[in-house]
Amino acid sequence: MSDRPRQKEKTQRAFAAYLDLVDTADWIRKELRGPLETFGITTEEFRLLLMLHREGPMSIVKAAERRMRERANMAATILSLEKSGCVRQEIVTLPLRPTRESRIPIALRGKRREGRRIGMVSLTPAGAKFVESVVPHQAKVAKAHMRVLSYRQQGTLIELCRKLREGDFLKFIKEITLEDVDE
Repeated sequence: MSDRPRQKEKTQRAFAAYLDLVDTADWIRKELRGPLETFGITTEEFRLLLMLHREGPMSIVKAAERRMRERANMAATILSLEKSGCVRQEIVTLPLRPTRESRIPIALRGKRREGRRIGMVSLTPAGAKFVESVVPHQAKVAKAHMRVLSYRQQGTLIELCRKLREGDFLKFIKEITLEDVDE
């Protein structure tokens, strides 16, 4: 008899790991939401402020993609932060790409053309100051919760989370197409 786990056991363990990961993510999100509420912001608003603080102004579409949110939800988050004076949004016109004259429709040749217009979001000076005051408090709470793990375990956790997000397409396809039959 082999001590190797069977397919059914592998599936059960993977599913249990998934449930534990989701439960833990929900728990830590709840634990870290409280301190943010004392500053009058939501977790999503904080994450957007932090992203803008680190990376600078960006298009609303890019911000939504980076946060894995629908554009409409991101717009609502931005509107809330704009009302509090932390961010500003504006419509900017991108420069035209160089295009050969022959590629431009005849009806538009010689006429003034403009680049594509996109919505941009950026931190205000007050927003930057606000983020800089919130981050140390939030980091302290996160550190307190993470103290249950050693420094090395925290590094391993970071690596495991990154690996899960990146995925492995070939392993995924292999597993999803594998027939669920025990050996």
